[in-house]
Amino acid sequence: MFREIKSVLVILIAVIAPFFLIILEKTILPYPVFIEEVTKALVVFFLILQLPGRKLKILAGLLFGFFFGLSENIFYLVNIIENGVIKIFWQRMFFVTPMHIITTLIILLPTLKNRWFIIFGLAGAIILHALFNSIVVDFLMQ
Repeated sequence: MFREIKSVLVILIAVIAPFFLIILEKTILPYPVFIEEVTKALVVFFLILQLPGRKLKILAGLLFGFFFGLSENIFYLVNIIENGVIKIFWQRMFFVTPMHIITTLIILLPTLKNRWFIIFGLAGAIILHALFNSIVVDFLMQ
């Protein structure tokens, strides 16, 4: 029963977290890469690692990254509609959602060997996310 509750919590947090993170990033802490990846690391450490079995943990990481990216794109849809360029939404879906899946797995996979390796996964995810933002996002805005 606790496994099911934790699995549902992983998805629920993935869907809700971007809403609160966007507000936090726009008002108090303008460091979205850091905030988003630390949030993912906390979910990995306190929820996903508590699930039984390696395959379930990896599946939970994949789903968390997918729903996190999907939710973030939906919350940004308001800004996209205001700018009148709906193709940006589809570009975000194609590029940003997979990036969130990959960064979640970068955080998760080292922890399957040793939970304290999360620090290396977090560092790798922050670096990849920052590179993604500086290269891909700039390319999409041209």
